[in-house]
Amino acid sequence: MISRRWRSGRATSSTTCSAPAGHRPSAHNHKQTGGRMNRLMLLAAAATLAAVPAVAAEAPQRGGTITTVLSADIRSTNPGVDRDGATDIVHQHIVEGLVGFREDLEVGPMLADRWDVSPDGRTYTFHLRQGVKFQNGATMTSAEVKWSWDRLMDPATKWRCRDVYTGDNGLKVESVTAPDPDTVVYALNRADAGFLYNLARMDCGGTPVLHPSSVKPDGSWDKPVGTGPFILSDWRPGQYIELTRFDGYTPRDDAMSGYVGRKEVYVDKVRFAIMPDAAAKLTALQAGALDTAPLESQDRIQLQGNPNLTVESAVTPGWEALILHSEDPVLQDKRVRQAIVMALDRAAIAEAVTFGGSKFSATPVPAFSPYHSQAQTDALPYDPERAKALLAEAGYKGQRIVMTANKRYAEMYDCAVLMQDMLRGVGLNVDLEVLEWTAQLDAYTTGKFQTQSFSYSPRLDPLGQWERIIGPQPRKIWKDPRAIDLLAQANATTDRAQMQSVLDQIGRLFTEEAPAASLYLHASDYAVARRVQGFKVWPADAPRYWNVWLAK
Repeated sequence: MISRRWRSGRATSSTTCSAPAGHRPSAHNHKQTGGRMNRLMLLAAAATLAAVPAVAAEAPQRGGTITTVLSADIRSTNPGVDRDGATDIVHQHIVEGLVGFREDLEVGPMLADRWDVSPDGRTYTFHLRQGVKFQNGATMTSAEVKWSWDRLMDPATKWRCRDVYTGDNGLKVESVTAPDPDTVVYALNRADAGFLYNLARMDCGGTPVLHPSSVKPDGSWDKPVGTGPFILSDWRPGQYIELTRFDGYTPRDDAMSGYVGRKEVYVDKVRFAIMPDAAAKLTALQAGALDTAPLESQDRIQLQGNPNLTVESAVTPGWEALILHSEDPVLQDKRVRQAIVMALDRAAIAEAVTFGGSKFSATPVPAFSPYHSQAQTDALPYDPERAKALLAEAGYKGQRIVMTANKRYAEMYDCAVLMQDMLRGVGLNVDLEVLEWTAQLDAYTTGKFQTQSFSYSPRLDPLGQWERIIGPQPRKIWKDPRAIDLLAQANATTDRAQMQSVLDQIGRLFTEEAPAASLYLHASDYAVARRVQGFKVWPADAPRYWNVWLAK
């Protein structure tokens, strides 16, 4: 439980919590609730810790098992179908698609060697890599790529991303053909800027290319037979998932970047231990039983002095925000929404909740995005007096506003407590409603809420960063026709300058209309044993265990 008093927008805090849980199990990258040391003590400790020299880099060595951790079991072995964030991490080691995300969040080739786009932007011709093997020894051809696509688009498969390509949202894949064993042609109903990004999406399983032996004779799911560098060798529900090196894997020649490029597997196995108990994870880390583990903010501070561990960090597009239901009778007045945003010292909230690990972000577009601009930086100022004036102009009479949060994920709850104090300080009658996470997510999905302290999982494509909130669906908080039209314009172009212009318009309209109070973008923090070499954290907030080895 947190108690705070705010003075001039800064917090004095007294915090007592338990240690946090392991990797975020849901599709949303939330920080889990757990005990904490006093924030001021932790921040002071971080400032005074001396850096410990890292293990000297060595030539890659083969052999051994890397043990890491997930806080919840995977949901299935069916990529892009029955999935969540933790499940996606495991799947991305087993399967691959035609394309994938690079480190810079652009799309690069994976199973495709290259592709051509017709002048009208409606035809994509993918030229496949030669000699790629499935994990059953079969050689990949265009026939398997087409079979995989047809299976994913079959309504019976229940692929998460099927509706992206059916025309319901504008884009339709009209046909997929395999004119020869090395070529696959996608015909679209229109030019679409998001087509390659959507093919690469991790929540879509990376649009996986699978061998038909992945399904049983009756068409039901069996197990993934992909082209990835690891094979699923053992899954003991509630205990661990074990991946074994695929010795027949065919690496690309280009440098590794994100989920594409050269994937060289040095270790024999990777074991994902299931550890829902936070204290158990920290104990295992400090005892050397784990080689890598995702960290919560306070863990990062506590472990920085451990001589056996390093802490790797990267900013991600995972987004923390106070989302506002603009169709609510109280919140439909733009002045009330603007007042809510201006009553929040969002920079101070980000600093306090993340222990200095994240900074305020005016929009969900990260600073490292190639589409970040001044329009993504400008924000309504922190101005409590102006907030009070806007409420008076709107005729606000103290109507009750409910802010929904949960205690399973610490950052959502901590943000809610701080925001409630600040909003009450300008005269808003805000009550905090604490639900179980599943109940909060149901309320979000159905649109049955007023406000929520909420966290969105990383979307690596610039359109997806806005698509999370723009649209007519119940879960979308920004149903403004102007925003919907602008997003459609951005999707309908492949010209970068035109897309930048439209995305800038969306950013400015977001600031003006205030459908949410943007707080910060999540950091991805991992503890890494010093014997582990080559491990890198990147904006996808997803570990990769190729090009990683164990020092002897």
